[in-house]
Amino acid sequence: MSIYSKIDIMKWITEGVYSSNELRLFDDAKQLYELQLAKMEFLNFSSDLDEFVKRAAYFEEIFGRKSWHYYISSVKGKGQIGHTNQYMTHWFYPYKGKFHGQMIKALINFANARNGDVVLDPYLGSGTTLIESTLLELPGWGVEINPALAVISQIKLDALKIDYPEFSKVLTPNLINEAFKYFKNLKVPKNSIKPTVEEHMHAKELLELLWDSYFPKSLLHDLPVEWRNILMLIYLHALSDYTYLKGTRKEKTLQEFFHQNLKDYLKTLNGAYEIINRLGIRLGKYEVIIGSTLSLPYRDNTVKAIVTSPPYSIALDYIKNDEHLLTYFGIDISALRDQMIGLKGKGKEKLILYEKDLKKSIEEMIRVLKPGGWAIIVLGDISINGTRTNFKEKILNWGKELGCQETFALERAILGGFARLRFEYLIFLQK
Repeated sequence: MSIYSKIDIMKWITEGVYSSNELRLFDDAKQLYELQLAKMEFLNFSSDLDEFVKRAAYFEEIFGRKSWHYYISSVKGKGQIGHTNQYMTHWFYPYKGKFHGQMIKALINFANARNGDVVLDPYLGSGTTLIESTLLELPGWGVEINPALAVISQIKLDALKIDYPEFSKVLTPNLINEAFKYFKNLKVPKNSIKPTVEEHMHAKELLELLWDSYFPKSLLHDLPVEWRNILMLIYLHALSDYTYLKGTRKEKTLQEFFHQNLKDYLKTLNGAYEIINRLGIRLGKYEVIIGSTLSLPYRDNTVKAIVTSPPYSIALDYIKNDEHLLTYFGIDISALRDQMIGLKGKGKEKLILYEKDLKKSIEEMIRVLKPGGWAIIVLGDISINGTRTNFKEKILNWGKELGCQETFALERAILGGFARLRFEYLIFLQK
């Protein structure tokens, strides 16, 4: 008999209250950090297991009842691994800086956000945190300096509300072909959109501006804006696939990628519609703002939980990765580069400016947190010129300097990521 058959990990997670006969983890929840997070989320909901069925991230069954995450993660997306990521609309558009939705859900649970508490992600990226807060029926605020990514996040969130049966009725072969030709031939003037983070424009407003000012009238304009936007996102996903797979054995024409992604997107939209209605999920309200985490557009003491991941821009060039997307929207790349954390300066100055901006962003996070609220920051041990940085300790020290009552970190191994990252750290700061 192996040693593992003698250990009931559920007794450790629940501190002896329950066994694996009563509560069961997903089979793929095996890493140490996942078990730690499972324990952390359980302890906040141990007194209300009915609510925990709705909230749990790492638990498949609770007294014989499947968790909502079991059903939510069954809406599978391209590249999905188990129950951790790429489910629901997470997989829409292949952004390279995503983190796992399941982990984010557990972190929100640990922060004990509930009953209308606001969840904030000041480095929103492609929207993972807000998708999770929305599915948890919580209000979510997202701030993203890159207008193109803000738009992507807005569309992915809006897609959760699409009435799939009605949407599918209008998707005739003629409309689909017209949509492809429309987006393929669309030319937004170069540098027509300049990032203006001080204005705090909503991504929804930018989408309306695009359709009104830059996108010529067509059959698509007769559709609800959310339907138009998802067709545009399908095209942009195809454009990304075409750009990165050209010259490989997976190469296809742009139109072939578009039709394949349309088929895959529709499968997900249908699944999301069915599960959201089956479970009776009342999607949380959300807003996506184009802005900077160095000056958050929120009052002091208004946010219960922050779950975010600062950019690794000192090691990775996010703009270069998404240049085709930025060019498509006519976004001024030079103006954006001058404002993004980690892309400012050159040589040694770049790292100095990154540290200065990162510290300022932590100050802003703590400012908007409610007393007792948590800021949870996912950050890798980035390697610069062969030397690994240690921003984990710096963030923990900044938290103490800012008066946080508790600061600690968990370590998560990056499997196969040794070239750039060996570990990610989950850094916890409680105001």
